[in-house]
Amino acid sequence: MAGTISNAPALAAYVGTWQTPCDGHERQVLVVALQADGSGALELTPATETYLKAGCSGPVLATETLSAKIGAVPDGVADIVIKLSGSDVAASVRIDKLTLSIPAYTFNVAGPGVEYVIHNDQQQRCTDHESGSTCVDDDGMHKAYTIAGGMVLSNNKLYTVVWNGSDYVPDTLYVKQ
Repeated sequence: MAGTISNAPALAAYVGTWQTPCDGHERQVLVVALQADGSGALELTPATETYLKAGCSGPVLATETLSAKIGAVPDGVADIVIKLSGSDVAASVRIDKLTLSIPAYTFNVAGPGVEYVIHNDQQQRCTDHESGSTCVDDDGMHKAYTIAGGMVLSNNKLYTVVWNGSDYVPDTLYVKQ
């Protein structure tokens, strides 16, 4: 019997909800979806959640989001040698290269623990948690920009990389939710 032919876009393996390990009271979440236009490009929706308790437990007090979604257009593949995480040794991996387009955006911080304050003449949105507070400057509208990056999967881990002008370097490690 002949093998099955798949018409699924090459980047479909990345689709899903991913999260970083907890960093004190915060965890990043990345929702990856295929763009609805059928192009095979991805749509990335990042967020940062702030929790009441260390270890990312207790209620979510605030969620920081961008006002726009990030477009990720496939740009081929590359074989690179990279140390993906702190405990790994450098290894050769094949990444899916992406051109990331970030439209003009603002940061939005919302939730039951968010307060709008002015500190040192800077508007901020702050969230108090059991170990102190986390504040995000309210800088208004940020300019649109484009960067080169990539993704690679290893088991249930998603590694993102960015192009620094001469090499791809590790950016963020996510695990599938």
